Amino acid sequence: MSIVSIGVQSGGPKDGDIGRIKVDLYKALKNSCTSTYCDAIDEYAPVIRVDGSIQKFGEEEITRLRFAKKQRYITADIQIPESVWEPKSKNNIRDYIASRVRETIVLFVTRLKKNKQEIDEASLFKEIDLGINEFKKINYENNS
Repeated sequence: MSIVSIGVQSGGPKDGDIGRIKVDLYKALKNSCTSTYCDAIDEYAPVIRVDGSIQKFGEEEITRLRFAKKQRYITADIQIPESVWEPKSKNNIRDYIASRVRETIVLFVTRLKKNKQEIDEASLFKEIDLGINEFKKINYENNS
């Protein structure tokens, strides 16, 4: 099982290649993350919801934060409207996705602490940032 799983739901056939870019971030985090650093959970599970021509998910925000205590995971939706991803280059989308996923994990840690769960956030973010930094080395402009 992965420490960080990243789901994507695209609202249309065009999504700025976010579905493919997300796979590379997932792989980088899988390589860098060795633990959730929290005994209460096994997985951090952000879900990216990308607006498209068929379906819209709402404003640009992180919503529906849920701590599934029995199932041992925490999740939230990262909503990305077309107006956000359409004008961006693939490298800009890469950096944007990395930033939004990290921001979501910060919210996860805050929620876990609010629920009085012990978490070694320094160790967690050391590994998260290592994975994100590796991911940001990928150049999609020359890699299409």
